[in-house]
Amino acid sequence: MVTVEIEKCSGCGTCVDVCHEHCMSVVDGKVEIYDPYCSTCAQCVAICPSRALSWDNVAPIRFEPELMPTPEQMNELFKERRTVRAFKPTRVDRTLLEEVASYAAYAPTHSHALRIVIVDEAAIIDLMDRILLRFTARLYRFVYRPKLVGYLAKVLAPSLESEFLRAKPKLETTLRRGVTFASRPAAFILVVGEKRTPLNLESAQYATYNMNLVAQAMGLGCRNLVGNQSILNRSRALREELRLKKSERIFGLLGIGNPEVKFVNKVEGRSLSLQWNGSGTSDQHDR
Repeated sequence: MVTVEIEKCSGCGTCVDVCHEHCMSVVDGKVEIYDPYCSTCAQCVAICPSRALSWDNVAPIRFEPELMPTPEQMNELFKERRTVRAFKPTRVDRTLLEEVASYAAYAPTHSHALRIVIVDEAAIIDLMDRILLRFTARLYRFVYRPKLVGYLAKVLAPSLESEFLRAKPKLETTLRRGVTFASRPAAFILVVGEKRTPLNLESAQYATYNMNLVAQAMGLGCRNLVGNQSILNRSRALREELRLKKSERIFGLLGIGNPEVKFVNKVEGRSLSLQWNGSGTSDQHDR
């Protein structure tokens, strides 16, 4: 929670102005916080000129602008980021994993009640692999063996036909291989939270991407396993192994390890469709 060091507070009201929850006020020249309304976004901590506000009594530190990345460095970082699927069979030091995981707390979030579970024990990773492999086998039997399913996809949902065809060789390769991960990450970082908390899934994806970029900067490789968490959540064996409460769900899942491959080229020319306002034009700026 956000705390106030009254002796340092000048009563300037800067924090009150930035507070979007409207839970702060200046009373008798000092700031007061109504905790039940506070979302702990910490905007007030970040803006206080006298550093009178802190998170759980941990004092903030001044920014060092000279350490901020340049636009050129950001361009390099984002274009270097790619999903890694080939990992070296080596462990990642737990100190590094903890440092990567710590940056999840700095992601934009709706809920600060999320928590992190790091899995680096081979037995648990084997269990996760088996769970995902069983699901793959069931999916393949249900979707691709009956010819009627393929016919219905072609007739009723032609826009999905290419996705239907593209997934088939991936599933078949996995089943022939007998394991989900041809090259297994050294560890998995799970973002866990209460299933009834609104927007936990979205918050977990922000946290996962934060960790992804930090790991990349450390020379580690990451694989975002979007969607796989819903499969793992249904496994009682895994939930017991991880000691998840009945009310908790895995919302984010990141595989991490020492990369076997090194990407050397920035892929240029990629873009999303761009529209200015409601005009529908995508290739011209306002003139």
